[in-house]
Amino acid sequence: MPHRIRRGRSRTSGGFLTWAVVAGIGLAVLGHHGTTVPAHTTAAVRGGTLGCSGLEQLWEAEGGSPAAASTAASVAMAESSGDPNATNANTNGSTDRGYWQINSTWGALSTYDPGGNARAAVQISHDGTDWNPWVTYASGAYAGRC
Repeated sequence: MPHRIRRGRSRTSGGFLTWAVVAGIGLAVLGHHGTTVPAHTTAAVRGGTLGCSGLEQLWEAEGGSPAAASTAASVAMAESSGDPNATNANTNGSTDRGYWQINSTWGALSTYDPGGNARAAVQISHDGTDWNPWVTYASGAYAGRC
């Protein structure tokens, strides 16, 4: 059977998710810049819990700097333990959501959508150059997680 690739875009809460079905075998998820997300990272698309390497790959697939990927994954592990559905209700009435616990004060950037959450972390951290908005970074709790 020849290899056929079907591509498409699905609307998600964080934007569009690009996908491809290769030879009818399975789904390959394409990241924000068209890079293929490794199969074990597609757990993020389905809402699965990720470890350090999966979070690093998601960060990079959504436009994050490879140089900041380890720190990004460490922050996410400290914030959510790699759980895309992690939620924290704050005393000021705001809510933190997803892998990177993006606060609801960021509006639509605060999402449980894995790709949208990663893109928000890239944006808010200025591509990994400023992690001060994350309490786990400022307190040092992220250190040694990945």
